[in-house]
Amino acid sequence: MKRVLLIVFVLLIARKTDGSDTLYYSTLRKSIDLAYKDYKLENYRQLANCSERILLVYKNEWLPYYYEAYAYINMGFIETNEGAREMYCDKAQNLIDEAFKIKPDESEIYVLQSMLYYARMSISPMINGPLYLPKASGALDDAEKLDPGNPRIYYLRGKSTMNTPVFFGGGKEAAIPLFDKAINVYKDFKPKSIIHPFWGEEDALRLYNECKAGGT
Repeated sequence: MKRVLLIVFVLLIARKTDGSDTLYYSTLRKSIDLAYKDYKLENYRQLANCSERILLVYKNEWLPYYYEAYAYINMGFIETNEGAREMYCDKAQNLIDEAFKIKPDESEIYVLQSMLYYARMSISPMINGPLYLPKASGALDDAEKLDPGNPRIYYLRGKSTMNTPVFFGGGKEAAIPLFDKAINVYKDFKPKSIIHPFWGEEDALRLYNECKAGGT
């Protein structure tokens, strides 16, 4: 029965809904919305599984790889078991590598790569921080060179700065200008489709307000 359902799913996502869009867009968007609505491990696992099934048909499109990697990165943040977190990060890196092969000049993939480095840092900050922080910053620099209008660049910089000790140049006060820039860039940002990355705006505003209220 499971095999029959899988075949039906693959046949459905292979059909065109109009001249440019495909049915997998709406299928994937439902999983994305579920994950955004409730930050739970099972919702991101569902997003990863949905993306993986779509890749059975669309092996040469970067967005399904992106969202499967995005799901595993978030699972790496949510999970408490260190071994599982490492596994999710490894899975995400493999998927990001595949996305880069298809779209090597895509700013969003560099942002996702940076997010993965931050996920690895969170597993063991003292050990992984010195190794992955420069890589995370470098990936955001690369993303900005490709598309300075990508608001997620400034959102992640703000979040990183906020969580960096004040004596290293971080803290809430130092993060305010970065979140402010992110919020302003989000105002003009329009995703290219219903599944192109659009995350981060609400969190940027929330963290900006938290920084303004919390001082240093």
